[in-house]
Amino acid sequence: MKRETQNLLLLLIGGAVLWIALDGRYLNYVKPSLYPFLVISGIGFVVLALVAIVRDIRRGAAPANPEHGTGRAQWLLLGPVAALLLIAPPALGADAAVTSSPVQVVPRDSAADEPKQWPFPPLPPGAAPNLPILDLVNRALQDSHHSLDGREVTISGFVLRPKALEQQRTDTPDVDLARVVITCCVADARYVLVHLAGMPEVIEDDAWLEVRGVVDPNSARRDPDLTPTIVVTSYQRIPAPDRRYEHGR
Repeated sequence: MKRETQNLLLLLIGGAVLWIALDGRYLNYVKPSLYPFLVISGIGFVVLALVAIVRDIRRGAAPANPEHGTGRAQWLLLGPVAALLLIAPPALGADAAVTSSPVQVVPRDSAADEPKQWPFPPLPPGAAPNLPILDLVNRALQDSHHSLDGREVTISGFVLRPKALEQQRTDTPDVDLARVVITCCVADARYVLVHLAGMPEVIEDDAWLEVRGVVDPNSARRDPDLTPTIVVTSYQRIPAPDRRYEHGR
């Protein structure tokens, strides 16, 4: 590969990383705590490219490395970087659920194993405190204090058609509310969800809702996938948040 191509590739990679970090699109791919590392690495790529370009200008054009070829095909390596700059992939949603796994909140060796319980801290104050869906599922399965029993809570997420209805009964109000959970980045993305009971209308997949309701006691333990059911008392459509992913360990 010619040095000019190498330098341009470094410059484009650094520019792409800086661009998606500074405009917030990085949240579609990685967790927020990686922001400073993205900025530092992006600046590093740009600085390396500029230093190499200035050095080559001062020294004059350098011959290409014959081992790597000098054909126009080498420029095709710039395609993926240019695509990231021009067509950034969106955050994961309902359309990617078929290729991702659900979160196994409670690891177990067999379907007959009962989730172990332990005391959770009290719910946040308020008539209907906001909870991440992952926290709600954990509490429904493992909280020995049963902090969710009889308490109205608020959750938010996107609508996802249950697997049993994928083939495709889109005319049913029976839906799940889901969030994507990542540990580091979308490469380890999984889905965590709750069943919604009492929805009065059909909601399309990928619509974002804020839902208030009460968890049906023991519904998670009765479900083959350990998914709790929340009986909806009210809900409203909301715009998709900037931070669409929840974060696991």
